[in-house]
Amino acid sequence: MTIHILKNTLTAFLLILVTTLVRAQEEYTQYVDPNIGTAHSRWFFYTPAAMPFGMAKPAPATNAHYGNVHGWDAVGYDHRHESIEGFPNLHEFQVGGIVFMASTGALKTIPGKLENPDEGYRSRFDRKDEIATPGYYSVKLKDYGIKAELTSTERVALHRYTFPAGKESHILFDIGNKQGESGNVKDAKVYVTPDGRIEGFVTTLPVYVQKYQPGAEVSMYFSAVVDKGPSSFGVFKGTNSRAGVTEETGSGAG
Repeated sequence: MTIHILKNTLTAFLLILVTTLVRAQEEYTQYVDPNIGTAHSRWFFYTPAAMPFGMAKPAPATNAHYGNVHGWDAVGYDHRHESIEGFPNLHEFQVGGIVFMASTGALKTIPGKLENPDEGYRSRFDRKDEIATPGYYSVKLKDYGIKAELTSTERVALHRYTFPAGKESHILFDIGNKQGESGNVKDAKVYVTPDGRIEGFVTTLPVYVQKYQPGAEVSMYFSAVVDKGPSSFGVFKGTNSRAGVTEETGSGAG
């Protein structure tokens, strides 16, 4: 009888202990600040909207298209920068690409430079309008009045763009340009399927990979679904766009 009571007491004690530990683990994320270390950080360091070990890793980028001379330089998102050029969906060592960006007004098809945001589709933003927590990222794109939100499942990146009323709205798929550590683009393709999906791929030649495996390439594929059909569409390469066309190929395709 005494043993039986002791056993029940021990079980209750263990149950309370386990419950306490689980509750403590659930609250740890409140102490996480993904923006720590984002000055001079590597391409794959900043992925606040990703799941642990997830394949899809959406995140904002401030200087992603600048390239990476040595393959390991700081590039992607820098906390000191004041404009965002887009939201790449893949962030891995020597791997990066598949950029989405939302805008309003006159259509621009190049990201533009940090020192002159108005020349491209990039947008200024304020830190007070930015939220970065484990598994979720949001920011207000000041130049367009758009709220951008990112999260993900293990294999799917989820984007939500809330546009202001009464303005011409755009979602760009910048596919065929180098991003972060990806290196130069060898080939790319983006197209609209009959059922309205936007799909394609980009094949890159990562700089660091070339040092040890000359000629090696990395291909990234995507299939995107939008919840609202467009009133118009087109393709672009650089500043050249073609309205109503459903497919573009080669370096720079978008």
